Amino acid sequence: MTRIEVSAETVEALGAALAQVADDLAWQAVRTSEQAWALGPGDSAGALASVLGDFEHQRQVLGRELGDLATLTTRAGRLYARVESGVAVSLDGDAG
Repeated sequence: MTRIEVSAETVEALGAALAQVADDLAWQAVRTSEQAWALGPGDSAGALASVLGDFEHQRQVLGRELGDLATLTTRAGRLYARVESGVAVSLDGDAG
């Protein structure tokens, strides 16, 4: 049977990486909305918005979800470290 070991630091690092992806997605959404002016006057900006609208919405939803997941993952890593430390202390206490 396969055994996988994960350290608390690894879980926290995963949370940080997820937060970075969420930040990148948010930055892309802002950048895309700021670049609409480049299309100039007329219907082109509206047409582009209708084509990309759902994609942009999904990107924003994904960014929020990843941000939430990053927060929870980071919290889980910290709790894991606390539990691991508590177990180590209790095992050391039993030995003496």
